[in-house]
Amino acid sequence: MTHTAQLNPLAQRVWVRLLAAHPTWQAHFGENDGDLEVAIPAPAGSKAGHLVIFTDQGEHLWVRYAPPCMCYALDNENEMLSIIDQLLADQAVFVVIMNGNECVETTLVKPGVQPNLQAGQVAHLVSWLGTHDQNIPGPSRL
Repeated sequence: MTHTAQLNPLAQRVWVRLLAAHPTWQAHFGENDGDLEVAIPAPAGSKAGHLVIFTDQGEHLWVRYAPPCMCYALDNENEMLSIIDQLLADQAVFVVIMNGNECVETTLVKPGVQPNLQAGQVAHLVSWLGTHDQNIPGPSRL
């Protein structure tokens, strides 16, 4: 994608900020009904699949990995760039807490932070480089 004319105002701002911070990513930019989607392939062996940054209906900004439920809402472009830097440096890890097949919560944590789990829940942690990937079971049900 080489121009922003068809993008909504939020998508245009995100495009400009991402391109300034990561100029080599331009080939991964796409447009859908005025919204921007950027999908950066993860390193070989990573369970993240892709780092995806996208706008939604010109009002919302998100970052996600490819596995189900790994989506995190961002407040603004400054937070977006900070979170992207942390994810790429493995200084932040996606956590999805599951209860069976139900997604209970998705968040980002620093490596080594243990999520608070209820009985029967499992936390799936995925880092960009795979360094901090793990599945953590919650306490046993009695």
